[in-house]
Amino acid sequence: MKQLQRLFFTLCVLLCVTSIATAQTAANSDSSQIVLRVGGAGGFKLPGKNDIAPRYRADRAIVETFERENPGIRLESAQGIQIAGPAAESGLMLQFAGGTAPDVVYVNFRESATYIQQGFLEPLDGYLKQDPDVYGRLSPVIKKVIKDVGDGHVYFIPYAQFVQALYYRRDLFQAAGLDPDRPPQTWDEFYDYAKKLTNQPKGVWGFEYGTDPDATAYWWINFLWQAGGEVVRRNAKGQWEAAFDTPAGVSALEFHKKLMTGPWVGPDGKRYVGVARHSSTMAEDRVKGAVAMWFQYQSNIIANTADTNSLNPSLIGIAPMPKGPTGISANEINAASWGISSQIKDPRVRDAAWKFVKFMASDDADRIRTKAYVEAGLANTVNPQSLIKYGYADDAAGVSKAWLQASKTLFEDGRPEPYGANMSQVYVLLGQPLQKIELDPGKDAHALLTVAASEVNTKLTGYVDPKEMQRRRTGAAVVFWILMLAFFGVLVWQGKLAWKAYLAARPTETEARTPRPFNLRPHIIALLFVAPAALSVLLWKYYPLVRGLVIAFQNYQLLAPPRFVGLDNFIDCFYQPSFWAGIRVSILFTLYNLIFGFFLPIFIALALSEIPRGKMLFRTIYYLPAVVNGFVVLYLWKWFEDSTPQGLFNTIISFVTMGAKGPYDWLGTPALALFAATLPGIWTTAGPGSIIYLAALKGVPDEMYEAADLDGASVMTKVWKITLPTLRPLIMITFLGAAIASFQASETMLVMTGGGPLYATHSLGLEIWYNAFMYLKFGYATAAAWIMGMMLVGFTVFQLRIIKNLKFATTKA
Repeated sequence: MKQLQRLFFTLCVLLCVTSIATAQTAANSDSSQIVLRVGGAGGFKLPGKNDIAPRYRADRAIVETFERENPGIRLESAQGIQIAGPAAESGLMLQFAGGTAPDVVYVNFRESATYIQQGFLEPLDGYLKQDPDVYGRLSPVIKKVIKDVGDGHVYFIPYAQFVQALYYRRDLFQAAGLDPDRPPQTWDEFYDYAKKLTNQPKGVWGFEYGTDPDATAYWWINFLWQAGGEVVRRNAKGQWEAAFDTPAGVSALEFHKKLMTGPWVGPDGKRYVGVARHSSTMAEDRVKGAVAMWFQYQSNIIANTADTNSLNPSLIGIAPMPKGPTGISANEINAASWGISSQIKDPRVRDAAWKFVKFMASDDADRIRTKAYVEAGLANTVNPQSLIKYGYADDAAGVSKAWLQASKTLFEDGRPEPYGANMSQVYVLLGQPLQKIELDPGKDAHALLTVAASEVNTKLTGYVDPKEMQRRRTGAAVVFWILMLAFFGVLVWQGKLAWKAYLAARPTETEARTPRPFNLRPHIIALLFVAPAALSVLLWKYYPLVRGLVIAFQNYQLLAPPRFVGLDNFIDCFYQPSFWAGIRVSILFTLYNLIFGFFLPIFIALALSEIPRGKMLFRTIYYLPAVVNGFVVLYLWKWFEDSTPQGLFNTIISFVTMGAKGPYDWLGTPALALFAATLPGIWTTAGPGSIIYLAALKGVPDEMYEAADLDGASVMTKVWKITLPTLRPLIMITFLGAAIASFQASETMLVMTGGGPLYATHSLGLEIWYNAFMYLKFGYATAAAWIMGMMLVGFTVFQLRIIKNLKFATTKA
């Protein structure tokens, strides 16, 4: 037996030594290999072997060629914190904050200034001196943006250039009696074509936007440029400010209103409204022929990049944008680019990153991409100049000459996507007037744009007229010192009261002479038990609280040093319409929860206490929603309240009314959205709350009910005179707790509506979250959080006063 034990021990030692040696050998063999983490928000991704779409097959061929030519470099996808929804592009910010940022960073125009301002990117001027050709193939417009956004320095290099174009289904044109080789040239023609192409009974529309307001604005800015307007511009001091609240902006907004809500008479003599719609399934709509015209990107090499895998390219027409009333045909021009992280410490890694950036922007990468598309049978979607340049001249003859001319025109007429600081979120704010005028076509277009421009200036660009800002600071200083004097006045008053109480409670002279034994041991033991919890609270609650108070007075940056700004963040809060909208929504959300959700558990508990049979079954049924994951509940209710006829609520209404009413857009109508977003929380918490009240009902003495029965009291009298007074302390505690929790709530609105429509569900918690993680205004978000905290202090103090005087006891089961 001992020999077996020795043998087993020896084998274990040999196994450990072998494992360590193997690991060391692997480490030594890989020590010379550099691992480059590649990633960012959107755009290029390192493709997997199972990605079969042409664009991913081309990207995989490029990556494999780079690694083969650079055996000392291995590429891998950067992993880190990700955010879904409107704040998706802010995920990279959190990766930098958490130290998991990629070495090679994907950059687009709308994020570029923010990345540079935050100090995420390394200047590339030194590398460009060594390899000037990398910068030479770019459009003049793109070159200007790169220099402008970097204040003369270069922080990123494009590997692909893109323009938005007018796409259309040639077969739908032909079916509507339109010439598929002559797309609309002007806005008037565009609208007339859209009317002829729209067949609402069959579900076919002339034009289509995305579902969300920001997705609508993403494409609408082309109309703004065509009307002669701009999204943002630099003022005389070089600061960015909104520029769309102009006659050109009004013209573009009115044209949008006409597309979405303009009445017209169809060939069947019936009256219809709108020739354009919103859709969350745009790609599917294009494939199945549910939309005739749309805007989409194409690159300088590949056209129709999104549909080549699912729709016959011969069915697609590509044309320049229609001319606006000013005769301008304008469209967005953009670039997919790579930058190098400023957090790289190893020069070898930085040099390897530049090799990758340079290769991606080279002719070699374009050659590989062209070859991949030709081999996939998609040569007719490739720029013929690239086909000829890389040895596929025979295939160039099959490329549409109309597309080639359109591509040339689009790059000449291209306007760069807004590229100032925080411009990734300009579409969110720009989408507000678009949504408002759809809901109420009678609203004044210029007034809507003026409000949106004001929000862009305060939220994104931070531009406020200097004289106005000085006036605000003076007023804020006066209010601040008044509050400080009031605070210290209350402090002195409370101190005097405490001193009087101390004097009144002092022992008499006789009591003072009598020594009282003091045992230190129980206090030490109590402190030891309390210490872990106290330290945890100090670390995770009070330290962030104090640190946040400092940030509230700073312009806080993730990597750059913070700058003291005094009361500016608090001033921004009180002059921000979305802040006041957040307070209004939080108050309404709290009221809805208290009115419709607070008393429901009490009623359920009273009912459960009276039923003669099946108590455990009903308790389980009512408690079940609390067991389900909260996000599952929210997405389940999104289906319940879906705006389509397939939504549960709309299905029920249609069945009850025999199709006479509905469908209703529960979450998309401002008047209904907040209440609809409140229902999931009420449904989830009613069961657990009823179980708590049911347990408390066990503490009501049966003798009280028996005495009431002898006096001839009714059921309602017993509830009102006995049950509710007995439950009063618990009701008060849960009432205040529910009020505080409801006022702070933001998760429900974030998942259900994202704060829309038109700030109808934009709670104060969402205002804080969006400003921190979408606009990167950490100082503003912290100031707003402190204001919300101060508003809730009164509730908390009142709750503690109630709890202090309560006595708790157990009850029988």
